[in-house]
Amino acid sequence: MIFTPIALEHKPLLDPYLTPKDEHPLSDFSFTNLFIWRFAREIGYCVIDEFLLLKTCYPKSEPYFFYPFELSARSAEERRGVLEILLSHYPKATFKSLSKDQAQELEEFFPQRFHISPNRDRFDYVYSIPELIALSGRKYHKKKNHLNKFFQAYPDFVFELITPSNALEVEQTYQKWYEQNPNKDEALESEKKGIFSCLQNLSSLSIIGGLIRVDGEIVAFSLGEAIDQSNVVMHIEKANTSILGIYQAINQQFLANAFSSHQWVNREEDLGIEGLRKAKLSYQPHFLLEKYEAH
Repeated sequence: MIFTPIALEHKPLLDPYLTPKDEHPLSDFSFTNLFIWRFAREIGYCVIDEFLLLKTCYPKSEPYFFYPFELSARSAEERRGVLEILLSHYPKATFKSLSKDQAQELEEFFPQRFHISPNRDRFDYVYSIPELIALSGRKYHKKKNHLNKFFQAYPDFVFELITPSNALEVEQTYQKWYEQNPNKDEALESEKKGIFSCLQNLSSLSIIGGLIRVDGEIVAFSLGEAIDQSNVVMHIEKANTSILGIYQAINQQFLANAFSSHQWVNREEDLGIEGLRKAKLSYQPHFLLEKYEAH
């Protein structure tokens, strides 16, 4: 069982497996997500009996796996068969980012083999795009106030889509912000490499980028993608925090200009970071997508 590290050239092979099959797909399973985070951890793939297996391994850690991906509907017995092959090679295998149905099926296949539990820190936050564009009503009152203050302070701001012609400028801007960040660490460095890799390969990925300029300077940018006709995943959002209301502005402007025809935006997980959880909850998610782990 040989796992090949993912690279851009593998996108045509992996995309059909990663095509969403649920009404509200988890954020983890797009090629772009894997592509961004391949600098933070080893991510490899293996195809067995027309099932795609993904293995992830952080430095100095045991690998973990995602549930097998199918090109087309397969039987439970076929899924159990490929899982048995995987477990014969990796007897201590653990699984992450399982849907509730996958967790239940794994438990049925291998009773007593796994301890399965939800991981709240990894739940995805899903929001209504029309609501985040309009920010109407009492529940969005504070967000709308911040947004209006930005509009009032910077009436001549400019929103642009990120293209190969301005991508290098976005890189240079974020490099400057990164160098000024007193809290940078290995994780942030890996994220920066992933961001730059996306910006350098915009035309080859399914990703869309947007940015805001104030007085000609880039003050915020975001990277996201439509993963089907209804759902968008927001992968990256960065801004100059000295500008009041800038995060509300890039969030609202990017959705309004790039994804207004879609219904739902998945803004990914909070990783158990208190400030991030508070910020994500403040945008009033319509629901959280549960993720389970099996150890």
